[in-house]
Amino acid sequence: MTTINAVLIAGAGSVGLTVAERIFSGDPACVSILAKGGRLERYRDGLFVNGRRIGFRFGDEKPVDLVIIACKFYHLDEVIEDIRPYIKSDTIILSLLNGISSEEIIGKTFGRERLPLAMILGTDAFHRGTETVYTRPGVIHFGDAGGNNGEREKSLAEFFSRVKVPFELQSNMRRMYWYKFMINVGVNQITAALRLPYGAIQTNGNAGELPEARSFVEMAMREVIAVANAEGIDLNEGDFNSWYKTVNALDAKSTTSMCQDVLAERKTEVEIFALAMMDLGKKHRVPVPVNETLYLALRVMEKRYGIKD
Repeated sequence: MTTINAVLIAGAGSVGLTVAERIFSGDPACVSILAKGGRLERYRDGLFVNGRRIGFRFGDEKPVDLVIIACKFYHLDEVIEDIRPYIKSDTIILSLLNGISSEEIIGKTFGRERLPLAMILGTDAFHRGTETVYTRPGVIHFGDAGGNNGEREKSLAEFFSRVKVPFELQSNMRRMYWYKFMINVGVNQITAALRLPYGAIQTNGNAGELPEARSFVEMAMREVIAVANAEGIDLNEGDFNSWYKTVNALDAKSTTSMCQDVLAERKTEVEIFALAMMDLGKKHRVPVPVNETLYLALRVMEKRYGIKD
């Protein structure tokens, strides 16, 4: 079993900084942030989490034991090139990107055997500039795509236990992966399109709840269930209850990362949500009209902000 002593975080947004800060709290010497060029100059002025400047080291292009990728999907190709100097024969790569394709894309360059399936769930982190704020850091879920957890997963579990980062080792990670995709497709896209905080879709009696918004989210989620079932994944509407327990615990005023992108007039990840659903719908001959509508709506919003194809 590989002992993880050196970790590189590729992506210093809401998820990347939250995870980096948690690792730093457990072992400051083991973690560094990927940065070069203009980004490195910006980061030298300080990276902040919950109002505190964290003394992160920046990657020096020496091989590491673990790379955690937490960038936006549209930066993935660039990040793959930037992490090359850090990869050695036994480096593990953990992708916390949204969607269901990043492991395959990264694996084409570095080998699929390096990557368990992984995701983070239950964080309400908000990011702006070089600062991230969160009340709940979320839980990292990971496991072998085929359910055969081995030395790679044991190494990750030992490391996260040692640095006290919340995690769950999953025996059926492929289903969990699609569960997160269902949440992303429904919650991220609809809160982004309607510019809504988490409180609008909660079910715990806060004044900002909007049942119509929840219905809209569930319509998009049902399309994911239909596609997932066609892929052989046993998602069902009972999974809605699990998600509502998670979202009810989040800061009602906080927003999804995709809503943050819309509010800041940035590029969204609509291609890995609605467009991916449209492709899967065609593959399995499953209608996905809600996602077709969301794709058009979000692309119109992006073009109004001046974001091109």
